Amino acid sequence: MGLIRSNFSIPRKYKVRWLAILLCYTAYTTLVFCIVYLTQKEALYRNYGPVPAMWAVNILHDAIKCTIVYYFLIYWIFLPVIQTRKITFRVVLPKLARLILFGTVLTTYEFYHAFGIKGGIADRQHLSAYDFSVWELVSGIVMLLVGLIVAIFIELRDRAVRLHELEKGKLMAELSAIKYQINPHFLFNCLNFIYTRSVRHNTEVAHAVNLLSEIMRYALEQNEDKEGVVLLAAEMSHMKNVIEINQMRFDNNLKIHFSEKIDNGNIRIPPLVLITLVENAFKHGDLNDEHNPLDIRIEVAGERLWFYTQNKKKKSVKELSSGIGLTNVKQRLQLVYGPRHHFQTMEDDQYYVAELTINP
Repeated sequence: MGLIRSNFSIPRKYKVRWLAILLCYTAYTTLVFCIVYLTQKEALYRNYGPVPAMWAVNILHDAIKCTIVYYFLIYWIFLPVIQTRKITFRVVLPKLARLILFGTVLTTYEFYHAFGIKGGIADRQHLSAYDFSVWELVSGIVMLLVGLIVAIFIELRDRAVRLHELEKGKLMAELSAIKYQINPHFLFNCLNFIYTRSVRHNTEVAHAVNLLSEIMRYALEQNEDKEGVVLLAAEMSHMKNVIEINQMRFDNNLKIHFSEKIDNGNIRIPPLVLITLVENAFKHGDLNDEHNPLDIRIEVAGERLWFYTQNKKKKSVKELSSGIGLTNVKQRLQLVYGPRHHFQTMEDDQYYVAELTINP
């Protein structure tokens, strides 16, 4: 299947990281340059060259180089490790290997830049290989510490923002529930009454009422913890109830392929996220083609969850959709998981795909 369009895009914040680091480091370099220029001008000649016209080029070179280094350290090494709830050898080893490789490439480049260019910094400062090694070690340690501190600061700030948004979202949800609430006890008592009256006459209708009762109970009752998440096992049970009652509505003629491979049903996820994706497929999908069934897959390995749906799109008149459900899913996932999740939807003229990955 060739998917030709995707509504997944890189968030704007990722596009401005380079600029933010570059501006910060350029401001720092400018400050140091001014201090050295006023106190030890000869040090500038040793470091940036004998001709003032060379200073701008060498300063720009250092600013770009250090921007790349700090971006790599912060966003490729430290933040992914910090944002992982369980720091294990399997998590750290790839980052360590990546760091060693990057350090090797950077040191090789630095050595060539210092010694491979005639009249370069090694000549100007009479730098030996030993002095170069000591300087690289010291500057490397400093960069690691600065990168770690900045990564910790970014993560603490992001956690505070996510917590504030999560609390704000929960408050708005509670206010909406108060405004539009249905008395759960009245609803469940009525459903129980209908179930009791119908069970003797039509077991299929009674079973459907019982399923509806369980679906409504899960949707209305507050089952999430203080972080706004529920057990995956509960979410899966709710999903299966929804699938079953939809099959009953259409005389079990819906073509659905459901597969699960779960080794940990005790992980917790935001409620009604997975079912929103499934209901979206029920609403907009053509589920009568046996060659193109609704494909629902879920795999859980440890703390990592992967969820996937694919459906053939309806060719008939489509139901109107505001897109609120998917927007709500994206917002909740971002608040709870931040960069530890990846959610995307893809579509072409025939098919629609939704894919969610939640990392530990």
